[in-house]
Amino acid sequence: MKVRGAHWRWRLIFSAFSLAFANSQDISACCDKATGTCRSVCEKMSLVEIASDSAMREERIQNIYKFCTPQLIEFWICMNQTIQEVVSGSGWWGRACCSLGHSPSCRRACATASDAAALSNTCRRSDEIAFFDCVQKQQEAQWCCSQTQSLSCHEACSRAVWRVGQTRASSAARDRAVEACDQSPPLLRCLSELTASTVHADTSKYLPCCHESPSSECRNTCETVLRRTGESQEIAEALSQECGAPAIHDNMWQCFLRKDAPPDTKDVIPHDVAKLHCCHKGATINCRRLCFNTFSSGWQTNFQKFYSECLGDPQETELAECIEEVESPCSLGCAGLTYCSQLNNRPSTLFRSCSAQADLDAHLAVAEQKGSGYVTVAGMQLPLKNSSQCNTDIWKSVACALHVKPCTNKGHSSLLCMEDCLKLVSSCVEWSRAPLSAPALCARLAPKHENAPCVSLSDFMTPSSEPALLSASEAVRSPCAGAPCNSSQVCALNRSCTTSDSCARFTCLDGCPLGDGSPYIVAIGSWVRVPMPCASQKVCIKICRCTNRGLTHCQPLPSVALDNCRLHDKIVKHGEKYYMECNPCRCMSGERVCGRRACGRAALMTGLPCNCPPHHLPVHTPGRLYPNACLAKCAGATDGEIEFGSRSVCANAACPRRHVCLPATSVCLSRLQLDCPQYTCVNISNCNAHAPAPVCDTDGHTHANPCHLVMSGRKLAYWGHCLQGCSAVGTVCGVNGVTYFSECAAWAEYVSVDYFGPCYAVGPISDLMEPKCHLDRILCPPLKNPNCLGFTAPGACCPKCGGALRILYSKKQIDRALYGTNISASVINLRNVLSALEKHVKVAECALRGYLTIEMEIFVTIEAIVKNPTDLQLKVCVLEAEKIADLINRDSALITSDLGLSALSYALVIHTSPTQGVGGLALSLVTVAYSLIFVYVLR
Repeated sequence: MKVRGAHWRWRLIFSAFSLAFANSQDISACCDKATGTCRSVCEKMSLVEIASDSAMREERIQNIYKFCTPQLIEFWICMNQTIQEVVSGSGWWGRACCSLGHSPSCRRACATASDAAALSNTCRRSDEIAFFDCVQKQQEAQWCCSQTQSLSCHEACSRAVWRVGQTRASSAARDRAVEACDQSPPLLRCLSELTASTVHADTSKYLPCCHESPSSECRNTCETVLRRTGESQEIAEALSQECGAPAIHDNMWQCFLRKDAPPDTKDVIPHDVAKLHCCHKGATINCRRLCFNTFSSGWQTNFQKFYSECLGDPQETELAECIEEVESPCSLGCAGLTYCSQLNNRPSTLFRSCSAQADLDAHLAVAEQKGSGYVTVAGMQLPLKNSSQCNTDIWKSVACALHVKPCTNKGHSSLLCMEDCLKLVSSCVEWSRAPLSAPALCARLAPKHENAPCVSLSDFMTPSSEPALLSASEAVRSPCAGAPCNSSQVCALNRSCTTSDSCARFTCLDGCPLGDGSPYIVAIGSWVRVPMPCASQKVCIKICRCTNRGLTHCQPLPSVALDNCRLHDKIVKHGEKYYMECNPCRCMSGERVCGRRACGRAALMTGLPCNCPPHHLPVHTPGRLYPNACLAKCAGATDGEIEFGSRSVCANAACPRRHVCLPATSVCLSRLQLDCPQYTCVNISNCNAHAPAPVCDTDGHTHANPCHLVMSGRKLAYWGHCLQGCSAVGTVCGVNGVTYFSECAAWAEYVSVDYFGPCYAVGPISDLMEPKCHLDRILCPPLKNPNCLGFTAPGACCPKCGGALRILYSKKQIDRALYGTNISASVINLRNVLSALEKHVKVAECALRGYLTIEMEIFVTIEAIVKNPTDLQLKVCVLEAEKIADLINRDSALITSDLGLSALSYALVIHTSPTQGVGGLALSLVTVAYSLIFVYVLR
């Protein structure tokens, strides 16, 4: 103990001595004052290394204290002074750049500096360009990590961007920083810019080249410099000094050239991207692995094994149904069948394969059974009893159900109900000669859980009981049924085409399949999520864009762990749904995606979030319009972001010369999307050079692009073709609380009209279908049917007929996509999400509308767009809404393969019957207008 005490006393004395020296010295000068082992240890120290690496500094200092005796007074005075100055400036991040200095004096000055100002007398900026660039980057990184009050966030940020000016940022450390700092948007923005803009060579790929040199000194230098830095200038200088000048005939330099050869830039696309999204639904590890291998690149070698071992396995029904859904999604209605005619005239039933080919296949299956005495079911050839014991009509019903494939409304299953299956096959198959039993066969045709949705054959053995349609106005049409476009096109409905028009009811848009073997086509411009190989319990995705050259522009996203969520003392598994008080939630990769409605007594006050008043005094924030300032703050807006009053979005636009500003509304879904422009600058130099981008003017004329609109002197009404079937004049209030120029302008933004006239109030939020704003100035339009299923949108005033969904979405998933790639922030916005969802609505008489609510949920409605819809037309719109909700809640591959839709986590069906008295309160506008005129005359 005495020896240790004397040791630390000497350290204190020498530290005191060091304060008497004004200038630091290089460590080599200190080493000259030492002898023996102490000098050897000292000479292994580098001033630059101990300045830029705190761990190495502690290790080296401990060695000095261990091997250098207190009697070396001059050595200790020199060393302590040097270490003191190194430690005193260790908070300055520019120290990470010291090794980039070319001049020894500059490197030494960097190692002891506490800020960039201390370098001005020693380091010349013109000679040390790479060094000063690195220092600037480190200062930006230090400022970036200071943009948080969270200690854990600051530490994670520091680990992610330390040495960002010199080496490549670690993707794993960056991902951890994103998770830790999700409550600090300013930090995440600058972190994204820092890591995205830092481009360094991947020096690890050159390490094998070092072994091509015959010189051991060259090999050692080569490996050392490649592991130390990614700066090409430093690497070249070090190799030139030890290995000689670059020579084309030298094996090592040839290796460097081969490694630098441009890679194959062709994006590798799997055999079937959409089916790859099904693979995680496999019940067994073997089938998940086989599925991924089959649909990624091993189709030829794996498909037979996958189909025989997995798709025929009763426990893999969820995987098999997902694969089937990609090949043939369920759609409402069936007509035009000749053999399976009992399945016609069923407009409110879902079918997977209502086509002439399926009808023919069912006919051939029954015909073969008559001639051979055998029937093939689920790949098994089964012997039949004689015709007196088994009615042919039974097998006709079975064959039609197996080929045309009716779907259940919930789950979109085409599996037969076990009870029906056993009843039918037991009476017709000669089981004594069959290769398996009736229960074993039905296990392949029916779901494994008895409460799972299934198709009852008894419902399809007789013709439909639906009444025949009397006129074209009562029809429910699906113009895209039967694949009217070619195999490389997408069918898009033309909802402006009314029943009396002779216009085309659909348009064929160019697209690209999701892989060489995929039947699923997406339109050009779509962004697609492509699964990649990954460790277990993780999801690895790259996103690719559909262009006229197929899926290209692929970029990997940070991998995501399928973590569970912790709810107090309970663990909620990834993908599970649960409730927190009255709010629905879902655990998505460790993120709790929940509703934000007030519960209990709080919900009984104003009926709005944060107990805000129902005043309609609109305020603006970047990218959003709120009914009042209280609701804006409740949604997370700061005082500095809120602007009162109305203003033109082009008022402060800075458009270049020969450009004109036009409003272009965009609703962004993430706090990271602060760059959410509400206008666009239109180049008017050459209108004919613009890509097609139709716009509608206030006179109802469509222009090929906005340049032609500007040059014609017309005013913009809305983006897109001029719409039909809506009113082009007369101010309306949208259900989102925004006043629009006309009903058509609201529809063009996917917004449903609440009432005619400007917006006056904010309605309390509940799922009741009833009028919610009792102001004389607000006249609710009449319901299209007094007894229809419908809704009153959150914050809106008037009830409407139609299907309605509250959709919760993962903000973290959007942030990851925008943060981890260089795609535009406008790729994932509300309009694009609604446009992608609308493609799943196949009935022409129904249109999808939606908006971002003041609760930060996406509220989606599907409403009849005909003026006087029949009960059937109203019903199928509701069914279309329920179909979309089912796709979202099952994580259908049709949803998860789309970049924007993949963030949709939980859809709640909320359409309901009107409360008592709604029909009486919903007066027609004509009646109200006449009553007002009558009162005015009396006055």
